[in-house]
Amino acid sequence: MIRIPALSFKSRLLCLILVFAMLPILVVVAVLYYIQTEASFEKNHFYQTSNNIMFSEIFDSYYYRNVVADLVILNGRREKLRLMSKAIMDAYKLDDKTSGMIGSSSIIRSIMFESTREAGLMSFIFDKANPNDSYFVKADFRRLLKYKTILGDDLGTYIRQRQFHNPGTFHVLTDVKNNEVFLLNITAMDSHRILVVCESQNDLRDSFVYVKNQIIESLNNVMQSEGRHLTSQKTLLTFIADNDGKHVAPKNHDGREPLYLDDDIRQKVQDMFNQKHNIRYDHRLNDIDYQMLITYYNQMGLHIVSATPVKEILSAQRKETNKFIMIACGVVFFAILIALVLVSDLVKPLTVVSGNTKDIAKLDLRDIVSVRRFINRFDIKRNDEVGEISSAIAKMTTNLSSNICNLLETQDRQRKIEGELNTAKDIQLGILPDNLDSPAFAPLRINGTMIPAKEVGGDLYDVMELDDDNVAFIIGDVSDKGVPAALFMVMTVTIVRECFSLKMSSAAVMNEVNKVLCRHNPNMMFVTLFLAILNRKTGELTYANGGHCQPVLCHGKKVGVIDGLSGPAPGVVPDFEYKEFKCFIEKNTRIFMYTDGVSEAQNEEKDLFGENRINFCVNNLSSLDVKTFSAVMMNQILSYRGNAPQSDDITLLVIDYPE
Repeated sequence: MIRIPALSFKSRLLCLILVFAMLPILVVVAVLYYIQTEASFEKNHFYQTSNNIMFSEIFDSYYYRNVVADLVILNGRREKLRLMSKAIMDAYKLDDKTSGMIGSSSIIRSIMFESTREAGLMSFIFDKANPNDSYFVKADFRRLLKYKTILGDDLGTYIRQRQFHNPGTFHVLTDVKNNEVFLLNITAMDSHRILVVCESQNDLRDSFVYVKNQIIESLNNVMQSEGRHLTSQKTLLTFIADNDGKHVAPKNHDGREPLYLDDDIRQKVQDMFNQKHNIRYDHRLNDIDYQMLITYYNQMGLHIVSATPVKEILSAQRKETNKFIMIACGVVFFAILIALVLVSDLVKPLTVVSGNTKDIAKLDLRDIVSVRRFINRFDIKRNDEVGEISSAIAKMTTNLSSNICNLLETQDRQRKIEGELNTAKDIQLGILPDNLDSPAFAPLRINGTMIPAKEVGGDLYDVMELDDDNVAFIIGDVSDKGVPAALFMVMTVTIVRECFSLKMSSAAVMNEVNKVLCRHNPNMMFVTLFLAILNRKTGELTYANGGHCQPVLCHGKKVGVIDGLSGPAPGVVPDFEYKEFKCFIEKNTRIFMYTDGVSEAQNEEKDLFGENRINFCVNNLSSLDVKTFSAVMMNQILSYRGNAPQSDDITLLVIDYPE
């Protein structure tokens, strides 16, 4: 990878001026070069067109002087074929009752035989319905069916696939193998019989070839292989190529590569000829690029090619372009000198500002006196852009100093707040029970876990031994999070503990909590609360549910929930009387209590963990002890949440009631 060295502002500005100075000149040079190039090619195209027209006129003079006589002969032969076809058709119509070669057949055969013997004509009648009934004066005439028409089909196929009429139509038949040419008159006798009368035209073909060779020989004597000079620097070469693309004139005497037009070029030229156009073509001979103009002379099947080396076409144009480039370079040179003077005057004060700005890193921004001394180094009284930059840097330094001082004060306050929050967290965790493994709860096995969403949370859980037989369980969720929720949670736990210490029932405790929270609740907060008392001997569970998630019971492989809603969350409706419910817990049953931070835990797709997944996990992990169960259950929740942020406090309370 190429690394570009860093440039100073002055160097960049000079480069920018150089670019903007050079860009218009380069654009003008490019446009001028393109226009001059196209003009040179168009001018040369005009010369080549004139040259091809001149040779086309030469061909015309030869062609019409030598071919007119042959055309008179050809027209006479066409008339002879037409009259012979008419005579045969007149004989065919002598008797309509005998049509179909019956009755008049002897006359027709006699006429066809005599025409073949006396006039040198070749005739036959082809039956399209039944070719075996076709009549040939001589068996040798059958070979004509294999010769090609000018459309490319052999004559037999041509007759079978097309419809003909009376009077007949003329066609040309050729045989490349025997080098023969025939003129045909094809007439429809009826729906399936076709009369063909033809005559060899080899003598006219030989005459045409002779004339063509004479023209080529004459051109070889006139045309020069080195071409003719249009100017002292430009040469126009002329070539003649036959219908196969082979170079036939002029003859090469210096060992140059002969011109050859491939099939694609010849096809393009002939297609353009049909559209009355010539074709411009670029070709390379002997490692030299040529601009060519090709004209197709259809009467003789010859290609007239005018060629000029591209290097010679562009030589004069390049000289003019080079002159303009030299003038442009001189203009750019003087523009750069002027730019150096202007840029130096502009960059000098900026250099001073840049040097002063570098000292900001060494400045103690907390020292106001040092900051003021530093600001005085800038010339903020200037009325140009440099003055504006200096003023902006001075203002930025002042603001930066003020912001750093404020930030340091904010950091001090933040550290104090963090210390207070850590203390509050320790106090909150100290309120929660930490001796759930105590023998006082035997034979129950209990484990509780809480992960707050912030530094402190609003969830709560507690376990209290009321007497030798009864143990109280508390779990709740305050409506908010953070410090307000933590304070509300502490007040709730204090009230619950005080009420349970007075041997109050779970419903009575719920009523008392509701009354106190409603009286002292300026922020309209509330807490969902589940209170239960379990008799360890009888398994009787009395409970009250104030809007909290229903605890899950798991016995064996059977999972269910503790039914019954005593009322709304405490702190919402004053003087509400909560109901108490009762049920019996079987031995070897696990009670799973949780807050809505478990069921409403969201993953990155905003899908909830849900109660069905809770029931599945409780059942699937029923063989684990309470401590391991709590750890695995918490891992399941955190794994499901993934990278999604924790939106609520998560609290678990697990109780096993063994044998």
